[in-house]
Amino acid sequence: MQRSRQLPIRAALAAALIVFALGQARSPVFHKKTYHLELEAYPAAPFPYFSRFGTVTLHVYSGGVSADSFWLTGFSRNGTKTVTIMNPVARMYTDMPLSEITSLVSSRSSNDPLADTPPPVEGPIAGRVGALRASRYRLMYGPAAWIDVWTTTDVPESAQLRAIVDSLVRGISPPTASVTHGIPGTPVYVELNFRRFKKVPFLKLKKLTWSNAGETDALRVGSYYMKAPLIDAVWR
Repeated sequence: MQRSRQLPIRAALAAALIVFALGQARSPVFHKKTYHLELEAYPAAPFPYFSRFGTVTLHVYSGGVSADSFWLTGFSRNGTKTVTIMNPVARMYTDMPLSEITSLVSSRSSNDPLADTPPPVEGPIAGRVGALRASRYRLMYGPAAWIDVWTTTDVPESAQLRAIVDSLVRGISPPTASVTHGIPGTPVYVELNFRRFKKVPFLKLKKLTWSNAGETDALRVGSYYMKAPLIDAVWR
């Protein structure tokens, strides 16, 4: 009997990261309403090493993207080519160019199936995630290995979210990035289904409000922060 192809744990995590780029390649849909999309990510679900981050809350606004975790916070405004990373405990921050993110991820990527073989995509299947209309796309890595990605077009697409995650995806697997570009919509739910991870949520919709309250503070460096000369000072 032919053995089912299994995806290594590191590849599973890397594959999960690509979902933030899904649907961001098409021309953005312009909406008159301001909005605040909150998503919860669980990076430790497939990879316990990332438990130091805890639950990561992503805040997507019309003007940019911010993220909060137990350890670090960060933001990136629309049209910029950097991500500002802040350490609330040390009160330090640094700006990382998107190109450096690609190089950093690429240097740490392993030679696993994800790096060389783009997955076929099945779907869409129509449904709902909360009150949002959504479509399910399934990234297939084997007969018993896949990632379910639910996206919606009810929420405006974020060009800055696309820019950030495209930098990650290019570092992990350019072939995979080229496949996922064809999937429309904004991701609102992602579930991992592998041998060791059955129906494990990686990304969940937390809340959507049609207001930009809090956007200004979320997309700027906090008070009394000092700029770190090296990123290592922020990562400590």
